[in-house]
Amino acid sequence: MRRSRAWFALALLSCATPSVAGLSTAWDWALSYETTKPRESAFVAAQTSHRAAVNGMLDLQLDYASEYGTWTSLWTLYSQDLYLDDGHQSAWWQERDSDLIVRELAWQGEWTIYGLPLDVSVGKLRLDWGVGYGYRPLDLFRPYRQNPISLVAEEGTGVVSLSHFDLDGEWTWLATDSSWTHATQTALDKASEQRGSGIRRYWLNEQSEYQWIGYYDDVRRGLLAASLRSVWSDSLAWHVSTVWQRQSVGYQFPTTTYTAPYVAEQGHALQALVGLNWASQDGHNLIGEYWYDSRSWSHDEWQQALERAESLKTAAQTAGLAASYQQGFQHANLVQHNLMLHWSWDLQAWMMWNDLAGPTWLSDITPTLDLLFSPQDGGVIATQWLRYQWLDTGTQSVEVEFAARFLTGNGDSVYAHLPDQHMMVFNLKGRF
Repeated sequence: MRRSRAWFALALLSCATPSVAGLSTAWDWALSYETTKPRESAFVAAQTSHRAAVNGMLDLQLDYASEYGTWTSLWTLYSQDLYLDDGHQSAWWQERDSDLIVRELAWQGEWTIYGLPLDVSVGKLRLDWGVGYGYRPLDLFRPYRQNPISLVAEEGTGVVSLSHFDLDGEWTWLATDSSWTHATQTALDKASEQRGSGIRRYWLNEQSEYQWIGYYDDVRRGLLAASLRSVWSDSLAWHVSTVWQRQSVGYQFPTTTYTAPYVAEQGHALQALVGLNWASQDGHNLIGEYWYDSRSWSHDEWQQALERAESLKTAAQTAGLAASYQQGFQHANLVQHNLMLHWSWDLQAWMMWNDLAGPTWLSDITPTLDLLFSPQDGGVIATQWLRYQWLDTGTQSVEVEFAARFLTGNGDSVYAHLPDQHMMVFNLKGRF
């Protein structure tokens, strides 16, 4: 019944759009086939040799503009497991789960108060203030997954904001409520739901962008954040961001062997990131980043978790307790210290720079490689993408993408004990 309602609601929206003046629409679609190979880790034994699924997503960007402001919305019909092969049996449609998700729905307009012009936003919106590629500490209200290979429907947060623009930049006052979500939540997600308000200042000075944020909510009870992004030359730029919060919540590492990790307050926390970006005239782009997150379990805690889980897993009575240590994977970062190297290659720029007259389809291919290192234990996550822009007319587009992610490292590394050994994904994405 829920699946039928979701399809009906989106169909009703689509039928209504052409006849209303001031209404604009944009449709995006994606179809994904993904396969994973589970592994036996210190925490759990592999239950199957493989898993494969087909998922689909249909997005409708619906905006209505009038003299009183603009209503903006983003609706997503997300269908999971259209096809499912769990390693034991496979079937089409039997396990499918479709949901209609309101990712954004807000009114945006302008007010003038005592001669001061203000931009106003009220509703559910995605706030994208983060600076960084592999991790974005300034995604303060809802942490968005960076560079996923499978389909993801990221949602906004409840927002009321007033912004004033001056000659240097922007002042913003805002109040937020992060509980406005449709997604299934873990115990940590629920404990992290916050309501609060704060001030943001953004300004541009020659080749540099700055921002700082002061914020107070009922979970973190005080937060200060800042970022800087600066261009040094035509090919070199750098960025840095940091967040300090007075209080944090996370999975508390238990002091005794026969106690499962549990969500608890953990005191003040610090996240910091620094990165360097280099781009060449022949299309190569490199990003190197280091970041630190004190909310994650330390190297010693992870090593102790692996040792405890190995011993607990051997007995049926304590196997569930061993699996409970996987809850440490739910933190924003799995480990405290992280190194990221990103490379991508714009083949169109390469062909133009070298004055090559190769086949035109070659310029529509973009290879990408990400390497995420855990320097303390030797863990590695390697992800590669190969994208081909099959069609792009300006109003319509089709992109073909193949992605593969390998999770490995030293035998006692955290990444080598993640539930999946590798994932392969084939995506079709488009707009009409």
